[in-house]
Amino acid sequence: MNLKKIYKSSKLTIISLGFMLSLCFSSISLLAQGPGVIPDGLTCATALPFCTDTSYNFPNSTNAPTAPAGYSYACLSTRPNPVWYYMKIGNPGTLQISVAQTSMAGTGLDVDFAFWGPFVDLPSGCAAIAAQTAPIQSSYSASASETVGIGLPGGVGGGAGCATTPPAALTGQYYILLLTNYSNQPGSISFSKTAGTATTDCSILTCGVEVTSNSPVCQSDSLRLFLTNANDSAYAYNYYWTGTGGLTANVKEPAFGALNPGTYNFNVDAVTQLPNGNYDTCSKEIEVVINPTYHKTIVEYICQGDSLAWYDTYINTSGDYDSLFQTVNGCDSLVTTTLHVMPKPVLIQMPDSLIACQFDSLAIQSNTLPPNGSYTYSWTPDNNLSTTDQPNIWFYADESRNYKLTVTNTVNGFPCSISKDISIIVNPGNFLVAPLTDTSLCPGEKVQIPVTGAAQYNWTPAIYLNNPNASSPIVTPETNTRYRLIGTSDKGCKDTVFVNIGVYPAATLALPDHVNIYPGEQYQITPNTNALYFTWFPNSGLNNENISNPIASPIKDTRYFVTAKTENNCSIYDSIDFFVKETVMDMPNAFNPNNGSYKASIRGIAKIHSFEIFNRWGQKVFETTDINEGWDGTFKGTTQPMGVYIYQIKATTVEGRPFKKTGNVTLIR
Repeated sequence: MNLKKIYKSSKLTIISLGFMLSLCFSSISLLAQGPGVIPDGLTCATALPFCTDTSYNFPNSTNAPTAPAGYSYACLSTRPNPVWYYMKIGNPGTLQISVAQTSMAGTGLDVDFAFWGPFVDLPSGCAAIAAQTAPIQSSYSASASETVGIGLPGGVGGGAGCATTPPAALTGQYYILLLTNYSNQPGSISFSKTAGTATTDCSILTCGVEVTSNSPVCQSDSLRLFLTNANDSAYAYNYYWTGTGGLTANVKEPAFGALNPGTYNFNVDAVTQLPNGNYDTCSKEIEVVINPTYHKTIVEYICQGDSLAWYDTYINTSGDYDSLFQTVNGCDSLVTTTLHVMPKPVLIQMPDSLIACQFDSLAIQSNTLPPNGSYTYSWTPDNNLSTTDQPNIWFYADESRNYKLTVTNTVNGFPCSISKDISIIVNPGNFLVAPLTDTSLCPGEKVQIPVTGAAQYNWTPAIYLNNPNASSPIVTPETNTRYRLIGTSDKGCKDTVFVNIGVYPAATLALPDHVNIYPGEQYQITPNTNALYFTWFPNSGLNNENISNPIASPIKDTRYFVTAKTENNCSIYDSIDFFVKETVMDMPNAFNPNNGSYKASIRGIAKIHSFEIFNRWGQKVFETTDINEGWDGTFKGTTQPMGVYIYQIKATTVEGRPFKKTGNVTLIR
């Protein structure tokens, strides 16, 4: 509970009490100096305490006795209608106070002052003043305002104790201020701190009034304010209470009921009339708290079949339920719970599990009871489902997974749901293991296609396969063929693989069956083929055994075998026979020198012993023993005439057979 103390005092002589309460009084009490001392401000001993935390405005005095003679007042020449104040320094430093006096009409009135200090306390200060201690500042000017300063300028007039700048104040020092109303006209005097760093100690402002309360209270209870006054045995007091929201009372300890929750501030003015006829007001403030009480209605929704935890029990039937409880601030409150039980689906008809083959599409169907076209559906997770917001869906089988179907019935914005799980077991659909899926063969070759993983096998087409239902059939293809294998697992799932079997072009090779050759001759074998690689056997009599067209020059009858392969390694085999004939010789019966020389026609190898040509006169025109040399139709460089000439040749073949012939040859041009 926060308690603020505000102390007010006023000094009234001829003004009514009602008028006094309408003024802004100063925050001091005439009874501030304890029992037996009446702080009425009429003497130094009964000076009024003040602090610089507030501004002072109070009625002045008129027709009052003057200040005592025999004191030193410096520049203050006369002292009519005096009022005495004192203060105690809290924080050290400089301090400046402005004093002003106005009439009842608000016009300025002459105000004067004398200011003493510093002292250790009020009694010693008053004793020093009575012993003619001079003021540190004073003023007797005709102005309606004056300035009092400590460590700052103040006062008016020449001489000691008039216009001065005293030293700065120290903590704990006391200063005494005398104010006078020279004009003797009724009005008010105000003064306040206007400059400086020092502050005053407001603890000298005491008050005998203390207020308490029964706060905090609950909204339904009465607030009571309690007041004690240390001075009420000596004086008769009137009490005036004001509070937040215009609350008022004029009894010592009022009570207020039916207050709204919140924080309230109350102020009490304790007013008494002093023996000298003046009035004293002591004020206090108190802060109180009114805690709320509740009558709260809570609306709750549950689904049919569920229960709501309600304090120490459970409720599951629609209706209103009241509960009285005490809040954390100690106030009784009523909570009414209005429970609505909302309908929800009762049963989802759906298998607990289904089995599917990988890569297949599986229909999942459900039926919710009781039927209701307003149900909403949600499948989780959403992996590989055709949709997630329908009762019947398709599952695209990829792997085994658990799904949950939640069916919701929403009424008045409140959803009630039930759920059911279904386990989808997905058997493998890619179980076939086929290491060979693409290969090519040469015509006539065969290959086995190894496949594992299935319980049953079905190959299509069945052409060229030794068994279309074997796991690893043997294929002997004649043309390019794409086979499809459908395998069935022991779970009844099917898997498919494709195997491409290609057939390379067959190797071709065409050779003559045999070749006749004569001694010394060569024959270049030129097969008709699409092969690139060749091997000939035997290699004797061949210039290269690894080319397609070797030159053959066997010296005896020989059969050559060849193996030819294409770039795809397709092979073909063939052979050619070479028959080596005996040397044969003959002589042409005519020749034209323009087309070549005349010599023996020979197939094989022979050696000429003599070759002679004679003209018709028996004259020899040509002779040689070189088998490769022939007659060019000249004799001693002279072209011989056309006609018939006689030749005679003697030779021996390589086989050792003699060759001898004589005949005619016609030279033509």
